[in-house]
Amino acid sequence: MSTVHRPVWLRSLETHAGLVPCIVVHGEVHDLRRNPWTMEYQRVPLLVADTLREGAFETVIEWDPVSGIGGRDAAKWGGLASAVGPAESQGSAYAIAPDEHFDSGPQSTRVTTEDFVAVMLAAMVDRTDRPTAFVVNLANFAFFSGQQPSQAERDILARLAKAIIGRADTEATGTANLLVLVSPNAQALPLSNLPGPAHIREVVVPLPDREERLTLLGDRLHGWKLKNQPKPGQVAYEDLVDALDGMSFQDLLNIEELSRKSAATEELSAEQLLSLYRHGIQTSAWEALNREKLIAMPEMLAERVKGQSHAIDKVTAVTIRAFTGLAGLQHSKRQRMPKGTLFFVGPTGVGKTELAKALAEFLFGDEEAFIRFDMSEFNHEHSDQRLIGAPPGYVGYEEGGQLTNAIRKRPFCVLLFDEIEKAHVRILDKFLQILEDGRLTDGRGQTVSFSEAIIIFTSNIGAAEIDPTASDEETRAAFKRRVRDHFVREMGRPELLNRIGDNIVAFNFVRDKGFLVEILRSKIGPLRAQLQDKYGIRTVRIANERAFLESVAGEIDATMGGRGAITALTKWLIDPVSHFLFTEVADRSICIGKALVITQDPDGSVRVSLEAE
Repeated sequence: MSTVHRPVWLRSLETHAGLVPCIVVHGEVHDLRRNPWTMEYQRVPLLVADTLREGAFETVIEWDPVSGIGGRDAAKWGGLASAVGPAESQGSAYAIAPDEHFDSGPQSTRVTTEDFVAVMLAAMVDRTDRPTAFVVNLANFAFFSGQQPSQAERDILARLAKAIIGRADTEATGTANLLVLVSPNAQALPLSNLPGPAHIREVVVPLPDREERLTLLGDRLHGWKLKNQPKPGQVAYEDLVDALDGMSFQDLLNIEELSRKSAATEELSAEQLLSLYRHGIQTSAWEALNREKLIAMPEMLAERVKGQSHAIDKVTAVTIRAFTGLAGLQHSKRQRMPKGTLFFVGPTGVGKTELAKALAEFLFGDEEAFIRFDMSEFNHEHSDQRLIGAPPGYVGYEEGGQLTNAIRKRPFCVLLFDEIEKAHVRILDKFLQILEDGRLTDGRGQTVSFSEAIIIFTSNIGAAEIDPTASDEETRAAFKRRVRDHFVREMGRPELLNRIGDNIVAFNFVRDKGFLVEILRSKIGPLRAQLQDKYGIRTVRIANERAFLESVAGEIDATMGGRGAITALTKWLIDPVSHFLFTEVADRSICIGKALVITQDPDGSVRVSLEAE
């Protein structure tokens, strides 16, 4: 065997090829890999066949349910089929016919599934000094439809199982014949109908690792048309290798082709090219930020979130870290990490969700970039399937996952996972993967990246136990201790907090009446906009506004924070305005250009009237 470097999955294939009768190769099987013997790039099924030939297998029969028998040893199929006899082979086509659509070789012959299984079954029980391997590509389409099997499919599965068990029952002399099933997803194969792990081994083909990406760039980067082409040894070169993490070799070839097409009009930098490939735009939303806008960030966020300057400062720091490209430096593969991770904890109604919404609008110019998941809806064992999609053969497989679909549609976003402590423990495993790898693979085998998103978890752990009269510093420290105790002692998942680091942001209780007044004032803005859009009202004036808002603030339960403010504002402002419009405005045209005036009488009642401007 050659001593050239071979990836782990290929060495695993070589190890098990002489030990078990069946190997399932799954994962990135449609991708390209470098052949360690020829140094050429070829599809994984072809590399599997070549690897077996380099080992002890004199004959490697390659078959798929579309094109039939093909590859270098296709001419040997006739001899194997003839040995089975007409009763078993049932009219197999022995002659080799040209098939230009079969990419594993210049020739192929059409062979039905039934005929292939018959010949393979006869060969598998035969131990010889000239062992044969059968490589089945597209195996997920070959033997089982994925629904309730028909009688014909059950017969084929039984014969397939017999071929595997029958070979294992023979004496352990010589080299055993081998069946290799190649499929992108092992769950799509009927493994439950086949013999157990003593007879079958799985080999997973991963995405290219860093060393493989380095090799490919060394072979092909000269063909990329880039502005400021990076060279080996430069920081930009290493950054490009990291930025390609999570991509297949086919992706890299596509990017190379895109670079050539783009260069016809304008040469792009590596960062612009990757953004164009991933998102269809040359400049990401993060690159649209600038220093002046970030300097104004605390003030802009404070317009919507009152009394939480500590939380706003932390969010600003995380955003600046992402803007400067220093997010995730504690990880070796920083390019694929989410842009930032935050854990908001505090009482209800203090601005946790509002701050996340404000951040989404600030970063991406649209509050629609705020995506929220209520984790109380994901507290069951199989709730993770709702997030990432059901596996093949299960209800909902075609729909995909709610989370993976959302991030695929809007990669530039703020993702909020509300009440994280209520999520099932299997969901937490998915979050760990997002925070560590920056990506998830959905039930359909498609990988989505979270590298352009900010992830925010929220919780009100400890809100019922913490003294609301304590100082802000004492309150924040108590919330952080309660969060750590919950995840370490009660849930036994300290690793989630380890990924979040020091980004636990505790929110203050809203106790100061001045803050409540500011919250109320911020909520009046949307009312003004709605009245202008729907009724043409030019402005909304509140007589003695400060006194009115202080009066409303006095009605608020401080423990309810901002939610209490909305409730009070509905009672003292929105309901009176709604009643006035319903009873006094029969024709909306009379409102156009006028002012809506709200007055609170000495007895506390609220009057609404229209006045000319």
